[in-house]
Amino acid sequence: MLVGNLLAQAIPARLEQDTPLLKEPGGMRVGVLSKGTSVVPGRVSGSFTEITLQGWLLTASTRPDAREGFDISARAGESIRAEPNGPVLGRVVTGALLARVRVRGAWTEVRRTGWVGSGALSANRSAVRPSERTLDSARVLLRKGASLQGAPDGSALAILSSPADATIAERNGEWVKVRVEAWVKSSDVEGALAAAPAITAAMLREHPERYVGQRVDWRVQFLAHQKADELRPEMPGGAPYLLVRGPLPETGFVYVLLSRQQAAELQGLKALQELALTVTLRAARTRYLATPVVELVRVAGGSGEMRTP
Repeated sequence: MLVGNLLAQAIPARLEQDTPLLKEPGGMRVGVLSKGTSVVPGRVSGSFTEITLQGWLLTASTRPDAREGFDISARAGESIRAEPNGPVLGRVVTGALLARVRVRGAWTEVRRTGWVGSGALSANRSAVRPSERTLDSARVLLRKGASLQGAPDGSALAILSSPADATIAERNGEWVKVRVEAWVKSSDVEGALAAAPAITAAMLREHPERYVGQRVDWRVQFLAHQKADELRPEMPGGAPYLLVRGPLPETGFVYVLLSRQQAAELQGLKALQELALTVTLRAARTRYLATPVVELVRVAGGSGEMRTP
């Protein structure tokens, strides 16, 4: 099973190579797990070991399919991620049956038990000592000065100024994910998080042609007004466009192609201002950069649609 979603009390191992996920020992392939993915082994049958894959995929890539104890299947071959928009753990084939765990915005958490060749598992399974396994779901005390981080080796979200009670939710090698109950002033709450966009920049990079021509709502951060040049042949030469960051919460860049009228109406934008846009996907990237090109349809709050020619 994938570490980060521990379902069994077993010592994790790491896959040494891209590894087929099989329906049964030596049977039909239902997916491929990525090299480096941490898994928790289960039963062993001959040269095969049972594992449980758990991760996230886009709800739009699933369909109802009540067979063999599963309730959905993959509409097309789709990547399974550690979290929405997170690292790719593997990929399931078209029609692979999956158990739905929960839905969050445009994403669905799924689970699938299968088998991998035992030879693909690393010999070193000491990432979690047996004495530590009993800590899962346990209440613990975090020491003063502990750094709360958004991801393993990620940036710090907060530093505890005093000891605090916490619950261990997940484990990943030397890291544990904890839940801490705390209070903040209502004035510090900026509002509900926006749902992830139906089509993300990561999805465009993975399937460059699949989404071109589709319309999507994106929230972005304005950086600058620009004009297209020969390095960006996906836009007419000299055409005005916005250089923005997004779609949020992603931090890459996006080129937003404008009509002359739209460019004039948006001259008052301030650097780092956030915008809610409806855009049409024009290109997944430019010739030289992995930067999506979109055409502006409208800005939220504007008077009607601002159409490109």
